[in-house]
Amino acid sequence: MKKQLAIIALAALGASAYAQDSYVGVGLPGLFTLGYAHPMSASWGLRADYAGGINVSKDGNQDGVNATGSIKASRLGAYADWYPFGGGFRLVGGATFNDIKAELNAVGSGTATINGQPVTMNGETFNVAIKYPSTTPYVGIGYGHHLSDSKGIGFYADLGVMIGSFTADTTTSLVGKKFQDGVTTIKQSDIDAQTQKMRDSLGSLTVLPSASIGLLYRY
Repeated sequence: MKKQLAIIALAALGASAYAQDSYVGVGLPGLFTLGYAHPMSASWGLRADYAGGINVSKDGNQDGVNATGSIKASRLGAYADWYPFGGGFRLVGGATFNDIKAELNAVGSGTATINGQPVTMNGETFNVAIKYPSTTPYVGIGYGHHLSDSKGIGFYADLGVMIGSFTADTTTSLVGKKFQDGVTTIKQSDIDAQTQKMRDSLGSLTVLPSASIGLLYRY
């Protein structure tokens, strides 16, 4: 559905009689950006782009705990650009459709702390999944993609934020296992409390910065 909306937006942009441009850039949250822009007048324009290229995983070991971590980040965006002063400076509003997440899967024989209790892993697993909302509003500023008689290669830049909070979920084999003196047992409530601590820490991150810079081709 999200990809269909992006295709419809691109088709709507192409319906205008004004000059248009395609652009390519680098930045975050995606390493590269591919986009299409269409000025509707000297005052405003419409754009859609895709940012992606981050898909990294790495294995590691610390204190006897083997862990595999992965990060993935990509998004589709649809934007309206407003040029309040004429020229190329613009204010931007829109929405992004995101696939931004991180996972950490741990197993080993080291020691971990769950809700204040020391736990010897002994081959147990503790997995964490962190995810950004699939749809978020976007606000920012930028330069470029404005109405112009000139054709050919140009420059653009964007700086803004996506507004949303990360979530965290955990899965583990530790629930019900006894540790240390043979009496202490990890309960689901301990796992829930540890997960909530992560959620509380992530809850303060209500915006995710976004930046892109690159070249456009006006035709």
